[in-house]
Amino acid sequence: LARGRDRFEIHCSMCHGPMGRGDGIIVQRGFQKPPSYHTDHLRNAPVGHFYDVITNGYRTMMPYNVQVEPRDRWAIVAYIRVLQISQNATLDDVQKEERPELEGAPQ
Repeated sequence: LARGRDRFEIHCSMCHGPMGRGDGIIVQRGFQKPPSYHTDHLRNAPVGHFYDVITNGYRTMMPYNVQVEPRDRWAIVAYIRVLQISQNATLDDVQKEERPELEGAPQ
């Protein structure tokens, strides 16, 4: 996951934003906004969809098959899933022994 995060920050976040909401720096510069990873459609998409998009591109996104090795593409896909889970998680999704630390955290 650390490798996926690193590769995501290098290759993806400028468009998709650090949390995958489609609000990267290029959008702030007037380029077309990519979809958020947090829509129902993309939360329910199979992991192969993300791998395919990274490999072959999609709509205005160029293919990254030359820039990103296959192993790193899968790492990015795993990190995208982490982003999706983290932005839609509830306290019930956290292991019981880790909940006390979060229950007192500011919202």
